[in-house]
Amino acid sequence: MQTISQKRTPKSPKMASLQKSKSEPNTTKSNAAPYHSVHPKRKSTGNLRRQSSLSDAKFAAVSTSNKDVWRSPGCYEVPDILGNAYLKPESPVAMKLRPVDPAKQVSKRPWYPPSPHYEIPKLPPLARAENKFEARMRKILPKVSVRTSDPRHRYTDFKEIGTGVNGAVVRARFKKQPNVQLAIKRCRLDPDREYRAAILRELRIMGSGHPNLIKLREVTLCSDDVWMAMDLMRCSVFAILCQRGIPEGFTVHITCETLKALIYLHSQGLLHRDIKTENILLGWDGQVKLADFGLAARISHRNRDRLGTTKWMAPEVIREEYYNESIDMWSLGITIIEMMDRVPPHYLIKDEEELFDIIATEPSPTFTYSRPSMYMRGLVAWLLDEEASTRPSAKEVLMEIDAHIKNDLLPCASSRELGRFADQVLPHY
Repeated sequence: MQTISQKRTPKSPKMASLQKSKSEPNTTKSNAAPYHSVHPKRKSTGNLRRQSSLSDAKFAAVSTSNKDVWRSPGCYEVPDILGNAYLKPESPVAMKLRPVDPAKQVSKRPWYPPSPHYEIPKLPPLARAENKFEARMRKILPKVSVRTSDPRHRYTDFKEIGTGVNGAVVRARFKKQPNVQLAIKRCRLDPDREYRAAILRELRIMGSGHPNLIKLREVTLCSDDVWMAMDLMRCSVFAILCQRGIPEGFTVHITCETLKALIYLHSQGLLHRDIKTENILLGWDGQVKLADFGLAARISHRNRDRLGTTKWMAPEVIREEYYNESIDMWSLGITIIEMMDRVPPHYLIKDEEELFDIIATEPSPTFTYSRPSMYMRGLVAWLLDEEASTRPSAKEVLMEIDAHIKNDLLPCASSRELGRFADQVLPHY
């Protein structure tokens, strides 16, 4: 028995500890590990304090020994299975500007080129888009200045003195030369093609330089307006008629000068279409010039529009038939009656339909309130021929008047006499 007991294997420390009595005092308390129960003690609901990380680590080490025991969800760490699937939010961008640091400002020293032979390249000139209307205007007015700046920077003291077909006429002064006055006609530049053609036609006529046509000095194309600067005349023939009638000698002189202007217009293939005393201007020395070419048209076109001033219209214009330059001769005959009678024929008729019916159907009018010579009556009857085909031309009428003047059949004043006459009638004009 003794031999057998000596051959037994020695017992393990664990088994030896189990065989010891529970009442036996533990002599190795300081060296032994603390005891932890498999089932932790339940905490009260009022204890809100979490367990320390040390206790959690110890609990996790003990709990790994038994896999079937329930574990608290708070003791696990969620595995990172997404990785870098989602980008981290960027830091917010600063919306404030950085403070100004005077120390970092550019030096005030002048800039020096890298080489003494270096030259700074000049900037190209500003290229302004020139529209077709301006290009055409410069083409038809080679001797007239065409500007594009604001005309208010050059002119001052604007005062309205009349109206034209396409716009109002004002009197103005040069800022640099206050003693120089001129007349400015301002026209609104509409996109209509025919209207623009009429403005170009008017500019071309005034830019011709004929002594019996109002002279164009310069043109300004500003925004959507066209400013036509012209010579400032003293007054119109109508201004004298507001004071008194014009004697026959002055009437003949004004008629001859107007015929010279019509001869030039008709030779250029143009008709005026608005001859009357308001459009015949007088200069300071008795010059006579024709103005307002807003209704001018080409003779080559088939004109049948009812345009002009009603009491000066020819019968074919009222009937809206095709007409030519002979309508200007009819209007000149009415103008001669107006200069001597102070009013045109049918002045008291206000209804337009009645006036048109009288001009188109009744015989040609004649003088009513004045007593001209027999030759003047014959001249007016020749101009007011109802048949446009037999009506004389401007050149024929001027030759006939010159022949009558040479034979002392018609009186004719000079330009100086006409200027003195205007001084007597309009001393404060």
